[in-house]
Amino acid sequence: MKKLRTILSTTLMVAGLLTVGFTGKELFKAEPVMAAIESNRVNTITARGEGVVKVKPDIAYITMGVRTENKDAKVAQTSNAEKMDKVIAALKKMGIEEKDIQTSNYSVYPQYNYEAKGAEKIVGYTVENTVKITVRDILKVGDVLDTGIEQGANVSSGIQFSISDTEKYYQEALKQAVKNARGKAEAMGEAIGVTLKNPSSIIEQSSGGSNIIYADRAYLKEEAQMATPISTGELDVKAIVEVSYQY
Repeated sequence: MKKLRTILSTTLMVAGLLTVGFTGKELFKAEPVMAAIESNRVNTITARGEGVVKVKPDIAYITMGVRTENKDAKVAQTSNAEKMDKVIAALKKMGIEEKDIQTSNYSVYPQYNYEAKGAEKIVGYTVENTVKITVRDILKVGDVLDTGIEQGANVSSGIQFSISDTEKYYQEALKQAVKNARGKAEAMGEAIGVTLKNPSSIIEQSSGGSNIIYADRAYLKEEAQMATPISTGELDVKAIVEVSYQY
């Protein structure tokens, strides 16, 4: 029995020491563990490239119409409609389809005499009707203008030249832009003594779409000479990209 009490006493002492060991701050102090984290950052060179393709326009948009004036608004409208009908009929006769003739503006507004005694006075009315004409044969632009003038057109807001298949040329410009960016990046890499790897990213900064150049606005006159000369010039189809290369 005495031996049993001695064993139990020893066991309790050990248990107490273990409890103190796990709870006493002075016996077991936790030290922070520092883990080395390897950086995943990749060295890159980023360049902006630009590509330009020059193209001769193959489609034109002409806005022209008829302006009439009269003391009576109804008379001004009737006269305008008769002249405009002749213009449109003549355009269709020369091969312009109905879908390519679209009304762009129709307005009726009064004319005032601001020098009248007492108050301003309406002395007449102006009616203006214009259409936007799509000319798919670029060589007919001068003929369309001349035909319109012959039939009574006396006002125009200008000519726009464009390309019917812009996307085709834009993709060519994109290829040029990527090559241009590569050349710039290689020059920078050579300057710092590194060799470029594959591109890590390519960002298209431009967007495709219609490219248009505008002719000067001009008011047509009935006495204008026929066989109007038209110069289409060239359009610049431009693309811009940003490319990053690893090294």
